[in-house]
Amino acid sequence: MDSDDAPGLGRRLLGGGKHSGQRALSIRRLWALKDLVNKGEPTEDLDIPLAPWRKGTITFALALVGFIVGIDQSIIEPALPTIVAQFSSLHDIGAYTSAYLIPQCVLQPVCNRLYSICSFSSVYLSSVLLFILGSIVCAVSESSPSFICGRALSGLGAVGLSVGGFRMLALMPAEKEQNVSMGAFSLILGSSVVIGPIIGGAITQSHLGWHWLFWINLPIIGLVLLLVIGVTYTGGPDLRGEKYGLKFWEKLKLLDWLGTSLLALTLVPLILALDFGQTYGWKNPRSVVMFTVFGVSLVLLLLHQRIAKEAIFERAILLNRSVWITTGIFFCALSSVSVIILFLPFLFQVIKDLDPRTSGFLSFPLAGTLAISTFAFSIISTKIPYFNPLAICGTVIFLVSNILFIAMKSNFSVAEVVGYEIVAGFGMGMAWLAEIIYPRAVLDKHQLATALGYSRMLQQIGAAVAVQISAVAFTTTLTHNLVGLSLTPDEVSSLKEGSGINSHLSPAAKVAVAKAYSKAIRIGLAPSLVWAGLALLFALALPWPRLNNSTNKSEQKNGRGSDIDNGSGVGDVALSFIVPSTETSSVKNDYSAVSGPERNLLVSRLSFDSLHMVDLNDENGRWTGVV
Repeated sequence: MDSDDAPGLGRRLLGGGKHSGQRALSIRRLWALKDLVNKGEPTEDLDIPLAPWRKGTITFALALVGFIVGIDQSIIEPALPTIVAQFSSLHDIGAYTSAYLIPQCVLQPVCNRLYSICSFSSVYLSSVLLFILGSIVCAVSESSPSFICGRALSGLGAVGLSVGGFRMLALMPAEKEQNVSMGAFSLILGSSVVIGPIIGGAITQSHLGWHWLFWINLPIIGLVLLLVIGVTYTGGPDLRGEKYGLKFWEKLKLLDWLGTSLLALTLVPLILALDFGQTYGWKNPRSVVMFTVFGVSLVLLLLHQRIAKEAIFERAILLNRSVWITTGIFFCALSSVSVIILFLPFLFQVIKDLDPRTSGFLSFPLAGTLAISTFAFSIISTKIPYFNPLAICGTVIFLVSNILFIAMKSNFSVAEVVGYEIVAGFGMGMAWLAEIIYPRAVLDKHQLATALGYSRMLQQIGAAVAVQISAVAFTTTLTHNLVGLSLTPDEVSSLKEGSGINSHLSPAAKVAVAKAYSKAIRIGLAPSLVWAGLALLFALALPWPRLNNSTNKSEQKNGRGSDIDNGSGVGDVALSFIVPSTETSSVKNDYSAVSGPERNLLVSRLSFDSLHMVDLNDENGRWTGVV
């Protein structure tokens, strides 16, 4: 129902007429407030009355944030060989990526809850400052440990910026604008992944050096800081979390510090164990202790999640078949893609002796094809009854691309690698929408948002762990291969540390080193093949919900065409009107003139501060029904 169906009632509900000074809520946003009254659940999807310039400013700021956070993850890829050579830290190559990703994995649940109990501006601005600090630390780093510390600080800031960005975009626009904004935000993130390696290669090769990969963050993120402060502190809306009014100790309980600590104690020791095993040996006491801590923490985390009242993971959502299968697909697929991306600079710069700028351009096809194919198949998915064929075919094609990468010989051509990138991106893009389509069929709006958050967090965990595993396999194999070559001890030591690559070597030695690297990269890519195979197995296990592409517009207008009936009651949504208490009588009068499906309304009267759930009764009793 909208204002055209019931003029008087619609004008009041939408803030028109003589009561326009009191912001009323659009009908489609009222169900969330009813949930808040009845169940105490968060209300995240209400329209915020923003002036156009504020809405535009916030959207622009969030676009900049999405762009810079995405770039910061991919921009160092072409610079990795140079950074490794400067720090003599080949054994830390996996940590440079994991240090940025792990905070985003561990702290995403905490960050979501921080936004629900604090004001938006305080959490968001703190995240901006952390990101700036991390960029500065990376830019001035003169050693590998300080560089890793800077990447970790940037990761802490990035998780707050990412969660806040999606949360704001979900809150700010109307429903139609919301879809466009979310799509644009995702497109910006995808574009940053494509552009990042290109910018990284150009800056690394220039006279500026790789340190400027992080200095360039400061003016952009500084502009975001000014924009957010300007909008927030010049009469903008008071964006407080839905549980802002709770007492301090109640807020602390909601953060589930024990669960978050156990999650950190599970992931960090695992990464350290892999690093220590590579550096000191797998039987070294340091490695054994880290693996032990990982195992014990994992068991405790699982037990805690089972008994905790405010656990960071909701079992009812995670154990849903559609959710855990799609999460499994993209946990494995993103792990595989991250491994491929890790080794592309070594294929181009080390074996083919190309400069960082060219290497960055040659990494473009993977992410570019992924973005294009995702958009193309999102259109195709509106014309077909089932998405399963696309999900299965996409994972099969992606698996084939992994086989092609591993089958490459040491004398491969650049065109060969680019072709395999295109195949991998095409396959991933074909299956990508499964992450949303299948959970949406069985979950309501709030559950869907939570499920997607879990999925993204677990994808990042998979990427961080997968990169470290492959890095260990790569460096261990490379060390073994170099020892068997006719090189001087100094040359072997230099190559093992990541320096002296393609420099100060005879032509014959360069060929031998290239072969050694090629073999080591193939071993490093082997886990990627395993991840891709597991993604295919998950895709084969997907349920077969029918897509609602043929639903007519009149049914969609009445609310029946957007959900897939799965027996869970998602499609049976009852609706109530919430208006300022001063308008109760006038709304009742207007209600008597409404006819047709608009009268199928849940009738109740609930007090909610200064708002009332209007009792739209007639003389014969309550009106109830499905909208």
